[in-house]
Amino acid sequence: MTALLEARGIRKSFAGVMALHFVDIDVDAGETVGLIGPNGAGKTTFFNCVLGILRSDSGVVRFDGRDISGLRVHERARCGIGRTFQRIELFAESTVREHLLIAERTRQGTGSLWKDLLGMGRPHRDEIARCDEVLELLGLGAVAEAPIEHLSLGQGRLVEVGRALMTDPKLLLLDEPSSGLDRKETADLAATLRKVQAEKGFAILLVEHDVEFVAGFTERSYVLDFGTMIAQGRTREVLRDPIVREAYLGVPATEGT
Repeated sequence: MTALLEARGIRKSFAGVMALHFVDIDVDAGETVGLIGPNGAGKTTFFNCVLGILRSDSGVVRFDGRDISGLRVHERARCGIGRTFQRIELFAESTVREHLLIAERTRQGTGSLWKDLLGMGRPHRDEIARCDEVLELLGLGAVAEAPIEHLSLGQGRLVEVGRALMTDPKLLLLDEPSSGLDRKETADLAATLRKVQAEKGFAILLVEHDVEFVAGFTERSYVLDFGTMIAQGRTREVLRDPIVREAYLGVPATEGT
């Protein structure tokens, strides 16, 4: 069976420094996969190559059986790839619902986004209904009309997830979603993501530094170190690998062996 996401031989360098060295990653439909490694390992660079934000020096990205290597960012998104960012990217002085409405207009490609930003476009009933469905699914219905500035960091993370869900993704790329969250907020986020994924059936590729989150949330994981794949397999087995423990956790390879 063909994987939903197939990245083959992805190579990217910056000013002669190798950020990704012929990286291969697969994600099957509905699967939850981790992409882990120390800071500077190339994880976000890989995300950006998949999305077309960066053009890889070589390699191929196939999505749902289609070569998307030559497509632009918005074209890849409309194929069914959603994303959240390590740093929350939300619009000040806008409500939660307005964030989702803008994402819905972008998905439709109706050309009405500029009217929304200028306060000139009225949302249609079906647009509001789609937004409300996602808001309720994420437990954000009670804060739908709240300004973004009034939300907790955990709620802000969910708004980003909601915005990505408005694109009806087949694959959701999560870039360190627990960043800045405490243990309870992280556990709540993981529970919400599991519930939404079970209902919608999309796949997740997760970049994350929280080992406990990765271990409890993902089925398989890939490990990058200085742009090179050093391990892959079932997550709990990968996290016990001495080479991974040394590179990712700072535990000497000989310790505990």
